[in-house]
Amino acid sequence: MRSKIKRYVSKLVLCGTFTTGLLNLFAQQPADLHATKETKELYQTIQSRRAKGISLGHQDALAYGHGWYKEKGRSDLKDVAGKYPNVIGWEIGDIELGKPYNLDSVYFDDMRRYIVDTHKRGGITTLSWHANNIVSGKNAWDCAQDTVVRSILPAGSNHQKYLQWLDRTAAFLLSLKDSRGNFIPVVLRPYHEHTGSWFWWGAKQSTPQEYKDLWKMTVDYFQQKHGIHHLLYCYSPSETENEAAFLERYPGDAYVDLVAFDCYVPGDGTPEDIEKYKIAMAKNIDIITAYAGKSGKIPTIGETGLESVKDPAYFTQVVYPLVYGKGLAWLLFWRNAYEKDKPNHYYIPFKGHPAAEDLKLFSKKTGVYF
Repeated sequence: MRSKIKRYVSKLVLCGTFTTGLLNLFAQQPADLHATKETKELYQTIQSRRAKGISLGHQDALAYGHGWYKEKGRSDLKDVAGKYPNVIGWEIGDIELGKPYNLDSVYFDDMRRYIVDTHKRGGITTLSWHANNIVSGKNAWDCAQDTVVRSILPAGSNHQKYLQWLDRTAAFLLSLKDSRGNFIPVVLRPYHEHTGSWFWWGAKQSTPQEYKDLWKMTVDYFQQKHGIHHLLYCYSPSETENEAAFLERYPGDAYVDLVAFDCYVPGDGTPEDIEKYKIAMAKNIDIITAYAGKSGKIPTIGETGLESVKDPAYFTQVVYPLVYGKGLAWLLFWRNAYEKDKPNHYYIPFKGHPAAEDLKLFSKKTGVYF
């Protein structure tokens, strides 16, 4: 139905000024024609905020940080800059297995509370999903096969089993409610970094059509089987070279609300690596903002960062010039690991870190919002 409506609206382009206004109005609505009132409000909130500047996001910000786990009200970003991030990312991998906690040992009951707290503060939640490999029984990074996606599509041998995985995921999504019983709208960023080949849904593991079919099957199942209409969907490949590459696996405007990409400083974070990062970021920001301008989608940065924040001026001298004034909704820095065996795996500086002062300066820059 939604695709038919969009095709009909597109055919009205020749009708003049009225049609232009209609198209602009349509672009300011979620792709889900049955989106809840709260989801439509979130969509409009994201649009209005990005007109003023870019929001800062951090993965797992409330659950743990560098050297600590589950301390109420704490956040490494808040410790340094005095404010919570405007956007908080969570990982729901392992929810499909029925486990009580995700692959980073965050309990889903705690995650639900964190999402409620973020909603109360007016913040935004985004969810990624590193679903396990249904064929091998191993994690999402087990990508030696090129049959996994094919096996879970409607004619595949694992289709029914995968629908059970979607059922479990849907149950968690349906548990996200505010104090009045309304569903809390969140951004879902499934099957991300698919232009790479490090996940079972990646470019070498599935054809473009198989990937599109997987995306559409997931969205349709959530909406039609479970009546889930409080999600905004974010399409987020890894770095691409041009718009054609970016759109090669794009499932269509009727299934996407936000267009994004994931990009990290490569290698060891040397000055040369940072220069490569600047080039990649600038190119991909141009790609997504150009497509967003044509399609009415919301451009954002799905994941980014410099591990260990080795450049003490990374935020003000590297990131800020790249994102300022570009109309991006947010940029999400990856997690600050709490595990003792991952002391250097963090993307936001903590108190006493050489880049902490730079983060504080970044937080006060024009057009940066917490």
